[in-house]
Amino acid sequence: MMETAVPVIIDTLQYVLLFFWTYWLVISFWGFKKPKKLKEFAPKKRFLLLVAAHNEESVIGQLVKNLKSLDYPKELYEVCVIADNCDDNTAKIARELGATVLEHTYLPGEPKGKPYAIKYAVDTYGDRLVTDFDGVSFFDADNLVSPNFLKEMNNHLHAGHRLIQCYLDSKNPNDNWVSLSYAASYFYMNRAWQLAKSHIGLGNAVGGTGFVVETKLFNEVGWSARSLTEDLEFTMQCLLRGEKAHWCHFARVFDEKPQSFIASCVQRLRWARGHWDVCFKYTPKLLWRSLSRLDIKAFDGVLYLLNPGKIVLNTVTAAVIYMSIFMDAGWFNPIMPWYIWLTMLVFQFYYVAFTIVKDSLQKVSFVRSFVSMILFNLSYIPLFVWSLLTFKNKSWNPTKHSRGIELDDMQAPGAGM
Repeated sequence: MMETAVPVIIDTLQYVLLFFWTYWLVISFWGFKKPKKLKEFAPKKRFLLLVAAHNEESVIGQLVKNLKSLDYPKELYEVCVIADNCDDNTAKIARELGATVLEHTYLPGEPKGKPYAIKYAVDTYGDRLVTDFDGVSFFDADNLVSPNFLKEMNNHLHAGHRLIQCYLDSKNPNDNWVSLSYAASYFYMNRAWQLAKSHIGLGNAVGGTGFVVETKLFNEVGWSARSLTEDLEFTMQCLLRGEKAHWCHFARVFDEKPQSFIASCVQRLRWARGHWDVCFKYTPKLLWRSLSRLDIKAFDGVLYLLNPGKIVLNTVTAAVIYMSIFMDAGWFNPIMPWYIWLTMLVFQFYYVAFTIVKDSLQKVSFVRSFVSMILFNLSYIPLFVWSLLTFKNKSWNPTKHSRGIELDDMQAPGAGM
């Protein structure tokens, strides 16, 4: 019986790989298309910029100064820092620089983390959130933002877009191989996934920072996201209402990538646990919507949640290539020649190089980027497995930030990008 079952399992695995490769490749080709600018509108939309910060005195000053100097009428936006259970000078620094500061202290035994900090701010603003603002934007304390951010968000809101994610970039790609691996991965995803999907009308993924929600939509959906990936959960909640996220390729948010491999593992384990949690919670609902309403955007959301990630896909594909070339076992029957699998992998490396050339504002090494991504991806495999076994663990381990970089230091002074 085992002799019959093993070939069936291996063949099924290859067909699943082929399906997801086809899905990713077809979409990614649209990323070669030039991003399209929206019609320019006069600044009229009002924004609340929310920054969740836990003991971020080393970076909060740079962000507040950055946000206070955006190229947008100052009377049309408010910067609010949520000093979340801080015991350092985060609140003091932010207040002295002109930000509204909400100091949030947890009661004993109360759950902690960014979702709860945001809920505190939402409750504090109450009805003002809708009456005083047209959009609410979310940032992390280590971020910096391109000066044109609110101008672009104003254009999107005028165009009728209700949920918008801007380009996710890195403050420190060249610190070491860990930070470079993050940066290269984001360059790839921003174009091959986010930009590409926006060209064909599919929904985008909210990345946790640098996104804007129309306040009326935010009020309709509510803030009930409590997973370790509250951004992904909120994206799926919006999809269930038929509201997709839109992509803005012309404004950027820069965040600090971990320099420590251990810190990166802790962060990615949190992300992976959150992904599995959201997957199990929302896949059945999205699948039902996609079938009952023939909603292709909801089905795309299902595939995104079910997809174990390009990382796992690459590793398993490499194993298939190895078996196709070097093994002659009766239980393994390759459904495609090894060189076709290899071509798909090589195409991805070409795409990474293309995105670095087109989108990176800082000079990075192609070779170091490729090597870093390979090591980074391989280390993701045990994290995905362990996170699947422990996805109910919702303990929040914040990433420490220390890179107090100014926007000008990254050669990114202007808009357009």
